[in-house]
Amino acid sequence: MKRMRRVEVLQWLGLFVAPLAWFGQHLIGQAVSQASCDRVNAAWSISNDAWQIVLLVVACSLILLSEAAAVTAFLGTRDGSYEEPPPLGRMQLIAVAAMTTNVLYLVIVLLDGIASIVNVGCAQG
Repeated sequence: MKRMRRVEVLQWLGLFVAPLAWFGQHLIGQAVSQASCDRVNAAWSISNDAWQIVLLVVACSLILLSEAAAVTAFLGTRDGSYEEPPPLGRMQLIAVAAMTTNVLYLVIVLLDGIASIVNVGCAQG
């Protein structure tokens, strides 16, 4: 019973941590980009590149931890199939979905973070 509870917690962590990490990285990254181009940045001296690198590393680390949780949940339910009735089948299905989407979120975060670092953001239009 305790093992199944642990697997259930890991499946939910595997499913929800990656999208929240991407959302936080994107939202904070956009705010930093806007603030670094503002006139008030002369007083604040916000370094866009430094912030974007930190956000990229933190978000990628959280997504990799989310993937590890999803893989652990999948391995914890490998005795059954995702076609079985709940709770075992549901847990394995969610773990498979989390493993797949976490890879997509990792790619999205890498593309977003690298583009925010490489792109010249404060050009006049």
